[in-house]
Amino acid sequence: MPQGKPRQATQLPRHVSPFPAETPGSYLRRLAQANHLSPEALRGYIAGGRRNRPVPLSQLAIFAGVPVSTLEHAIAGLDGDKPRMFYLGEIPVHPHATGPACRLCALARGATQPVWCRTHPEQVICLRHRRWIRSAAATAQPCLDNQPDILQAHRQHLRLVRRLGRDQVMLGFAAAEHICRQWHAQRQHDEELRRRMRIFHGSDQPPPADDPTIAAAAYPQAVALARLLASPYWRSLATSMPDAGEPPFALEVRKTVAPGYKWPSSRSSADPLYRWITTKHWQCFPGTAPQ
Repeated sequence: MPQGKPRQATQLPRHVSPFPAETPGSYLRRLAQANHLSPEALRGYIAGGRRNRPVPLSQLAIFAGVPVSTLEHAIAGLDGDKPRMFYLGEIPVHPHATGPACRLCALARGATQPVWCRTHPEQVICLRHRRWIRSAAATAQPCLDNQPDILQAHRQHLRLVRRLGRDQVMLGFAAAEHICRQWHAQRQHDEELRRRMRIFHGSDQPPPADDPTIAAAAYPQAVALARLLASPYWRSLATSMPDAGEPPFALEVRKTVAPGYKWPSSRSSADPLYRWITTKHWQCFPGTAPQ
């Protein structure tokens, strides 16, 4: 294929429909593969040899045989804007991440190759096909047919977003996942996680560290804790330390998140939840007044 800007763009023989929120790279790769072309060469040809710049939308529409309005609506980041990341304390937070679409949803739309999309933090499950889709590998999407509590946790996660807003829940969920991972690394409050792992794998034999079933099995507890960390009401109770006894926040944690949880009796406690509450990370949450 010649380099440089073509004199006239022409439609490629094979048509490829974009997937909702698909990344430009994913769509270009599928378009190129469908037409037996190199994705890098196709990008350079459409962009007039400028491979590191955003693909011109009007040119892409002609090559793909897809209306400009369809591409604008479906493809995320056509203007070259990349998902930003920031930190909540030491915790990385991704308001928009790149992840695989549900393989069964993609197949239903005629996509036989992996499809990569820009996603929100709560987009971890395809409820239609009962698949865990938050994975670094597009082909590793565990079936959740036998995991009703994971599916229920996802519905609760979506309700939290509608009730409290995406920003509040995003921060609360990032913190909750971080805390739960620390608990599990210490073999604390992980009974339900291990029960779900047995359902996934049929034994207590640990899978590889990057196996997506680990995050899926931990998800219900993370959502339950995110409900408290994202809520202005529960945050206010968490930072109102009583002179004696456990704060109401700790009682709610024991009731809804970790049945064996006990409020630390020492200010030097290494409990990750206690340490989180006693830091200034709360100030990063919208609508939280400095303590």
